[in-house]
Amino acid sequence: MADSTVRVRTLEGNDYVAEGAVLAAERDAAVAAIDEATSDLVTLSKFIHANPEIAMQEHKCSTACADFLQSRGFEVSRGVGDLPTAFEADARNGESGPRIAYLSEYDALPGVGHGCGHNLIAIAGIGAGLGLKAALAHLPGRVSVFGTPAEEALGGKVIMADKGHFEGIDAAMGAHPDTIEAVCPTVEGSGQALACQEVRIEFRGKAAHAAADPYNGINAHDALIQVFNGVSYLRQHIKSDARFHGIITHGGDVPNVIPHYAAGEFYVRAQTRKYMDELVAKLKAIGEGAASMTGATLTFTLPSGANYDMITNYALAGKLKRNLDEVGLTMPEAKAEEGSGSSDWGNVSYLVPSVETSYPILDHVCTWHSQEVVDAANSEMGYTNTILVAKAMALTGVDLLADPSALVEIKDQFKVARAAREA
Repeated sequence: MADSTVRVRTLEGNDYVAEGAVLAAERDAAVAAIDEATSDLVTLSKFIHANPEIAMQEHKCSTACADFLQSRGFEVSRGVGDLPTAFEADARNGESGPRIAYLSEYDALPGVGHGCGHNLIAIAGIGAGLGLKAALAHLPGRVSVFGTPAEEALGGKVIMADKGHFEGIDAAMGAHPDTIEAVCPTVEGSGQALACQEVRIEFRGKAAHAAADPYNGINAHDALIQVFNGVSYLRQHIKSDARFHGIITHGGDVPNVIPHYAAGEFYVRAQTRKYMDELVAKLKAIGEGAASMTGATLTFTLPSGANYDMITNYALAGKLKRNLDEVGLTMPEAKAEEGSGSSDWGNVSYLVPSVETSYPILDHVCTWHSQEVVDAANSEMGYTNTILVAKAMALTGVDLLADPSALVEIKDQFKVARAAREA
């Protein structure tokens, strides 16, 4: 390096010059803390893996994670956001300096278990938090580890974001296990996820004998079928990155009674939350048309908050990628590609500069949410690479605490990217 000098902000907010050796010592402290805790982190992850708990039922796993952090000197608040299985764990040096956050997940899939590797996501965030805490001795700032439940279903981050629990954070990081194709999203158009809104549509009609006097009935099932037909016609006129998919959850009771009640559930997805909202409005208009055609009464509800699209902060991702390379976790270069799935991480990314890197826990490609992933989430490769990711995220946190001016680029990019999504 031509210049190893790094400016580090003091507790009083002034600057002093810290030689590169001092910063190196803090980076070494972060890595050493994770190395020391590796065995315990793996034990924690194995506990979560062996006790798969679905959305909002992660009582054992969230308690284990919160206890783990509290026993290592974090100040822990449990049940944040009025979510019994959510928590926030904090450590700080003084009242000034940046605040860096790591997000952990621990919910499992119904009937599958940890087929998405959330037991690894849990310790990636916790391990990174431990590492950055160890570096706080001479670096003013704050590290927060959030336990975020129900990513696979209700979206704990959505609720936590709505209640203000991510306010005051300068940068947020997380890591998601993947196949050999995993990348850190460092280029424009990578790291995308679709905005997603769940919609429940119900129709109420009037029961009648389907053979003796069907003309006295109002068929709620017919109204629901017209919604599906309307969505099918609408698909021709929506952008290629948008999605409608739905099921009938109740279509009637017996064939010889005109169905007086019918219900369906849809997911509406789009590249941005703005376009998603437009499509939700179109779906409601289709429902209103079906009600008008059949005489049934429409109930149109949004059972849970929407997942927003992911605004990946590429400046932050670039810093993380350099540290991933440094710890020895090399991955293919990122490339622009359309989002496919959705995550409650998107809601955080609309509030805070964010990146969620992926990383490999398999040496090949496979179908996700499967038994093969369940096995990989409890494998030597899975644990080894998760610890490496935790180190890289901790080191990125050290870099940001040591040089808060680096956050200027990150925050400027965040403002521009969010404005573009909302335009």
